Amino acid sequence: MIALLASALFWNILTWWFGLPNSSSHCLIGALIGVSVGNALAHAHGLTDGIHWHQLWTVLEGLALSPVLGFILAGGLYLMTRKTIHDPHLYEPAGERAPVWWMRAILIFTCTGVSFAHGTNDGQKSIGMIMLTIIGLFPATYALNPEAGLALADLPAAMQKAQPLIERYGDGQKLAAVDAIRFIQSQGSGITRLAGAATTDRGQPVGLGSPVAQQRAGVRDKIYQVIAQLKHVEDAHGAAEGDKKQAKELAKQLGKTVEYAPWWVRILSALCLGIGTMIGYERIVTTLGERLGRIHLTPAQGAAAEVVSAAVIGVAGFTGLPVSTTHIVTSGIGGTMVSSGAGLPYGTISRILMAWVFTLPVTILISAAIYYVLVNPSLGS
Repeated sequence: MIALLASALFWNILTWWFGLPNSSSHCLIGALIGVSVGNALAHAHGLTDGIHWHQLWTVLEGLALSPVLGFILAGGLYLMTRKTIHDPHLYEPAGERAPVWWMRAILIFTCTGVSFAHGTNDGQKSIGMIMLTIIGLFPATYALNPEAGLALADLPAAMQKAQPLIERYGDGQKLAAVDAIRFIQSQGSGITRLAGAATTDRGQPVGLGSPVAQQRAGVRDKIYQVIAQLKHVEDAHGAAEGDKKQAKELAKQLGKTVEYAPWWVRILSALCLGIGTMIGYERIVTTLGERLGRIHLTPAQGAAAEVVSAAVIGVAGFTGLPVSTTHIVTSGIGGTMVSSGAGLPYGTISRILMAWVFTLPVTILISAAIYYVLVNPSLGS
């Protein structure tokens, strides 16, 4: 977790300091890959064992395709606007004079749409980070879903169905997953009791180092080992379609026991996103509004970019595909600049593209190095 957050924060803050719009999603994905690489190097595993490559490529394809969609669709929408609405003030930088009232209303509405869509997408990432943190600090309370009693009761039966699939189609980690299955099956009804074991009889949280905390954290790790192998089965060449479907259903069933977020974590995520944006918006907004094109952003360009951004980000958020709000908005504004004839300044665009290109390799290297050093403390002595 330290390696993950340190590398992602470093690159995010560095690019923000120079006013370069960059992707938190890219940073987190690169950091996650780096942790997997560092773990493989530290334990002499293959570099491919700790990464679900099919899912990774799906995510990277979404990150690469979404800015292209933003650029094309926003540019097209701007052209359509110029053909249908002929108020010249909409195509001039506002300056000291505010746009007409109905354009202000549209801008407020589209801004709200982008913010809402941004929350549905980036909110998932911040919720995930918060959950990882509190699970690490309070495993007895949060390692397992406290409302998943029925799903926990069904764990032994689900494991029994998962075992032959993993034995038949699993990868190099299938033996560890089979051992995890056998462990969970050996617990029997004790697994169900874990659902209510997060607090003492007096309602106080169980201590971090208590046997209950260790047991709940251990069960969580083993469930994830099984889920990882079931997802591998979904993509395995030669696996029957019926087996792939069953693996997908079992992974979803097991996920209910470990994949959740309390309501207060969602509120905290929203507050963090909102406060962070209010504090650090100016550098990026200045780049997008004043430096991305050869003219300052006009009301019509802003509205077109925001409508397209809200649509693309919203669709990605509800389908569970992580995309970059920053990349899409930047590309959308760039599309309107090109379609308006204003053009794009080479210097600013080249710096933004360089930041985008280096995000993955830099965060991978930093997180891998930090993780490797942390699991080998003798290196620092």
